[in-house]
Amino acid sequence: MFNESSAIHRTRQERLSEQALALYRLLNDLPQNPAVTDTLDYILGAFYGLYRADASEFKDRSTAYVPEYHAHLANYAINLAEGKGMDSVWTAGFFFNSGIQRLAAAFDRVPKMLGADSKKRMGSVRKPTTAKERMTAVNPVPHRLWEKVYDEVNEFKHSPEGLAAGRSVTMDDAVSACAELLDLLERSKEAITQKFPEPLHP
Repeated sequence: MFNESSAIHRTRQERLSEQALALYRLLNDLPQNPAVTDTLDYILGAFYGLYRADASEFKDRSTAYVPEYHAHLANYAINLAEGKGMDSVWTAGFFFNSGIQRLAAAFDRVPKMLGADSKKRMGSVRKPTTAKERMTAVNPVPHRLWEKVYDEVNEFKHSPEGLAAGRSVTMDDAVSACAELLDLLERSKEAITQKFPEPLHP
């Protein structure tokens, strides 16, 4: 089981590095099955996004955009068009958003990999289960921060205003969500190995 009990004594970079090592061990322990490989590849992208965001000094933002942000974005677009470097604050946010979007997708994807039912019976009919119901079915251990990331990403996926009014997920929340994800994968290694054996090679 992945244990972050002493996380408070480590920097975020140290925690992210430890998580990357845990993912490395999973990649070596789990079967080389496309379903497993592709899912872990996607998760590696989440970790990479958060690592780069933290290395770029990402700043949590609980408040609304500053009024000048729109004009700054126009300048960043010109920089991109002219092949110039992008603003470091914008780049840090880009990496953070990339990381948490992948964590949110994994919240939906991992339970399906673990065999969570996609339908539930309600009276005489079967209706689709929600991502949260599927997660709870395969993961009785608390996963509050991973769920918080999932909820926030859904907000900025579906609302035109996105997170213009401010974020609720912090970098520490996202790093802890990674730990919750790793914990589920570690506890599920045997089930994953049984469900997704390595393909036989001629």
